[in-house]
Amino acid sequence: MTLLEHPATALPCAGSLAAALLVAGRSGTLLVLAVDEPGPARTAAVRAAVRRETRVEDWVGTEGDDVAVVLSVLPADLDAVADRLLSVAERVTGRPAAGGLSAARPDHSPAELLLRARAGLRVAWACGGSRVVRHP
Repeated sequence: MTLLEHPATALPCAGSLAAALLVAGRSGTLLVLAVDEPGPARTAAVRAAVRRETRVEDWVGTEGDDVAVVLSVLPADLDAVADRLLSVAERVTGRPAAGGLSAARPDHSPAELLLRARAGLRVAWACGGSRVVRHP
C-alpha cells in the first residue's frame, strides 16, 4: 500500500491550510477575515498586511475572497490578536471587515474548522461587521 494508492492517508500539501493546522496542532486557531466589497486586489492587500502583522510561525493564506490565518497564540491573547488583525484589514482597505474564529480540535477536519470559522464570520456580518465572532 502506497500513498498514491490511498491518497486520503497522504500528508497535506505544504503551504496549505490543512498543513498549517497540522503543524499548529491543538493550540491552533483559525481566523477568517473578510472585507466589504471583496475582490482580488483587496484580498491580496489584506493578506500582505496581515502577513506583516503576524509571527513567522503563523500561517496566512486565502480561501476564495477571504483571508485565512492559523494562529498559535495563548487563549488569553486570542481575542486581542484577532481584533488587531481585523483593524489591519479595515485600515488597509478603507472598508468594513469582519472575522470568524474556530479553535482546532482533534475531531474536526480542516474543512469543518473552515466552515465553523465562516459561520462566525456570517454572524459578525449580521451584527454589522467590524467585529470578530468565535464559533464554539
